[in-house]
Amino acid sequence: MYTGYIRLTGTSDEINEQMQGIDFSALYPNQYIILSNSETGKDSELRFDGEKLVELKLPSSGYLKGKNSLQRCALDLMMNRDIDIVAVLGTYGSGKSYLTTQMALYHVLEKGHQSKVLGIREPTGEGTPVGYLKGTFEDKVRNFFLPIEQQLKGGEFELEALRQRGVLDTNIPYYMKGTTYDNTIMLVDEAEDLSEAQIRLVGTRLGKNSRIFLSGDYGQSLIDRTANNPLVKMCNELRGNESFGCIYLDEDVRSNASKAFAEMFK
Repeated sequence: MYTGYIRLTGTSDEINEQMQGIDFSALYPNQYIILSNSETGKDSELRFDGEKLVELKLPSSGYLKGKNSLQRCALDLMMNRDIDIVAVLGTYGSGKSYLTTQMALYHVLEKGHQSKVLGIREPTGEGTPVGYLKGTFEDKVRNFFLPIEQQLKGGEFELEALRQRGVLDTNIPYYMKGTTYDNTIMLVDEAEDLSEAQIRLVGTRLGKNSRIFLSGDYGQSLIDRTANNPLVKMCNELRGNESFGCIYLDEDVRSNASKAFAEMFK
């Protein structure tokens, strides 16, 4: 699986030696090198832009700050407006939904780079279906977008306010055929539950000045929990494309209790 980074670990001298031996022709555009210094206990990150290694570009720490090196790499991908397709994969509690939601709002509300956020999710869930649900379309699918709602500081009230302002909308792949979204950040949550056809469908909806942020964990997929998961296959196929970037977050930052459950039944 393409994780979007390689890690070099050692003392300062050892890292320098490893850096001198890197074959840059073997790196993919927007792949990261994470330097883990065993002397200082600190990490630093560089992105390969296709020609050279460059420093990360991050949002103001007052708006959003990465909790570890991989989160900082994810923020850098989404900050770079030349990267239209960003996949933030990760394990339970790694912060993938939070980061993608906050960065989508950053580009729309803070910077005005796009005019709208479109939340997209396939309405499938773990367990037994609850059967018929009365109400409007929004009523029927609202709970599927709770992961996005929970990333908003004002919760459901902020979600509704953003809807009223026309800067946030939600949809499911079933209703997206034939549509085009210009000036939009498409925010695809739980993307591990999309089929290959659905990923292609959603991705081909991108119009002018639009970007797509996908987040997901193939280990939690309801369709395929192996490296053959369509989201993983998408990352493997798009690596090398200068408009694409991927990063895999492998640390649960939610809580120690969350970590304990994440390791169960493997």
